[in-house]
Amino acid sequence: MGNPLDLYTIRRAVEGDLPQILEIYNERIANSTCLFMYDQVPLENRVTWFTETKAKGYPIIVAAEKETDKAIAYANYGVFRPHTAFILTTEISLYIHQGHQRRGLGALMLTEMMRIAKAMQFRNIIAGITAENEGSVILFDKFGFKKVGHFHDVGYKFGRYLDVVFLEYITDAQVEDGKQIPSFKSFAWDDYVYRGTITN
Repeated sequence: MGNPLDLYTIRRAVEGDLPQILEIYNERIANSTCLFMYDQVPLENRVTWFTETKAKGYPIIVAAEKETDKAIAYANYGVFRPHTAFILTTEISLYIHQGHQRRGLGALMLTEMMRIAKAMQFRNIIAGITAENEGSVILFDKFGFKKVGHFHDVGYKFGRYLDVVFLEYITDAQVEDGKQIPSFKSFAWDDYVYRGTITN
């Protein structure tokens, strides 16, 4: 497997990526157990998701083909739980187009997302993964995520019950002394430039 940076570039998501993001999302709904949904969604669903994620200060990045600039993978952070004291914990999502899997994009995207999390001063990154998705579990394990929970039979899709495992990564972020109500640093949407490399 070669260096994915020879074929792909990482950049912030833009509204023009949403049709490609929708295609990835709906394919995963239809053909995988990584999304616990039965029905595919319209473009308006992803428009709302994009707008709300950006407004809350969370990032969405994409891997795009260098030749076409077409988004073929995306990752984002979002709210882990709605109560305000969870503000320094975030949940990660990462999806890759089925035609571009097993090319090193998972490691590439996760490397950058972890760098972003540290820059944003998140303390805990949570990944919820269907237990049978062993490839994703192995990927996150390689990056230092620790398994902290296993829920049995919490989903049902394709005629079978599904387990979910939860993994976490604790960063070195600290709350300022004396600060009672912390906050994370919003993602620099307008200034973001990818300068990274694969480190794991």
